[in-house]
Amino acid sequence: MRSSVQLVKKKKWLILFTGVLLAGLCSTICVQAQNNSTGKTVSQKKFQRLSTKKNTVLLDVRTPDEYNAGHIPRSLQIDVLKAEDFKKQVAALDKTKTYLLYCRSGKRSKEALALMKEAGFTKLYDLKGGFSNWQGKKERTITRN
Repeated sequence: MRSSVQLVKKKKWLILFTGVLLAGLCSTICVQAQNNSTGKTVSQKKFQRLSTKKNTVLLDVRTPDEYNAGHIPRSLQIDVLKAEDFKKQVAALDKTKTYLLYCRSGKRSKEALALMKEAGFTKLYDLKGGFSNWQGKKERTITRN
């Protein structure tokens, strides 16, 4: 019994260090998990790379006029400024897919991201700087009167 007590006294710093190390590791993992669950703002390069993946939807959350003036090809337009309509239209979307959101500068897409997270979406990405900084291909919608 006496040798056990002496061994613990000798190793107490090792035990303490191991405990602190494990606590730090656990807190880091928890913080990373929280950040990933809220969605992520990504660079244009990553946004373009993600857009080529299967089960990915590009979502333009600007107004119809802004969308018609120019948008990223293959993007779906749902205006986040009309919050109730936005919530209804988003509710009909497949929650298992990955959604790449953008607006003009990034403010509205962050709002849309929060609303979609609230609705149960988990794979959400926001374009850093929005459409105004977009350097990739663009399309215009031609409307006829």
